Amino acid sequence: MKFKTIRHVFFILAGLLTIQVYLGAQTLPATPPSGYDQYQSNIAHGQVNYFDYQSTVTNSMRRAKIYLPPGYSTSKKYSVLYLLHGAGGDEDNWTIDGGNANNIADNLIASGKIKPSIIVMTHNNIESISDLFPSFESWTPDLIDCLIPYIESNYSVYTDSAHRAIAGLSMGGGQSLNIGLTHLDLFPYIGPFSSAPNTKSNSILFPDLSYTRQQLKLLLLSIGTNDSLRTYNDRVADFCNSNNIPYDYFIVQGAGHDWNVWKSSLWNFLQMAGNAGFTDENGPGCSMMGDVNGNGDIDIIDALLISQAYVGLNPSNYDAACADVNCSGSVDIIDALLISQLYVGLIANFPC
Repeated sequence: MKFKTIRHVFFILAGLLTIQVYLGAQTLPATPPSGYDQYQSNIAHGQVNYFDYQSTVTNSMRRAKIYLPPGYSTSKKYSVLYLLHGAGGDEDNWTIDGGNANNIADNLIASGKIKPSIIVMTHNNIESISDLFPSFESWTPDLIDCLIPYIESNYSVYTDSAHRAIAGLSMGGGQSLNIGLTHLDLFPYIGPFSSAPNTKSNSILFPDLSYTRQQLKLLLLSIGTNDSLRTYNDRVADFCNSNNIPYDYFIVQGAGHDWNVWKSSLWNFLQMAGNAGFTDENGPGCSMMGDVNGNGDIDIIDALLISQAYVGLNPSNYDAACADVNCSGSVDIIDALLISQLYVGLIANFPC
């Protein structure tokens, strides 16, 4: 009887993998489909607004931009991504200056690939400082002590780190690494896109390897193959490889230091962060590893939900915090197989 059950589980999961091949679904990161960043008239759209906040760093009011997803309501809590520009940019870069972040988020939400979240587009350098690197470096306390508290006081957002992410392009990519990896208590999801030479040394970025492995939920590096700044990104990737730190590297063939890389990176990051727990509504942690549908049991339905997400079906319809049962740093078909094995009695416990 047990053999038949095991065989049944195997054929279910194998069938779902066949669906993946048939539909051409890809694991992330992947190349986005055509039109992923374009305005679609037949879907709901979020709001994009400017706002001003008081900065104790500049002793003045500073402007930033916010994307509120379709249907934003103060009766719900939302996760927040802080999205950073590069050298010479400002809070407009990720919308009207080429980034199309609002379109990317709208389209992903409409297709069911991500849950609604808020994106804060920052002016992440201090204009009064003429030297480029110090101008960006000096912005860190403005983010932590001024901007984040403003957002959390004026918008309906979660205030814990499990629902907060940071990402950026070029100099903003370097900042994402510099700030995120040294403040994992604030930002466990980090997206450095084409990081610039302001990226700090590995000894500064990774002061405590054990703590980094424990706290880091997502690190998505990205670069174009023709980008002359690739060495800074490769350095971080090589260090992660050598020290068993989970990360993903999205390499865009034929691309340079341009929006082709940055927009497609954001498309991937929003989905991957969601799969890693960024938009989980049940909050941080997990009451029972493997119980991804939260019904109090570990059964074949939990394995099927992960399998469906793996092949691109209902990608947000499960609790990612409970799904990474082998603690690999990502949720994939191996987690579904382990849950199936536990369900039929082949294993007594998960690896972690």
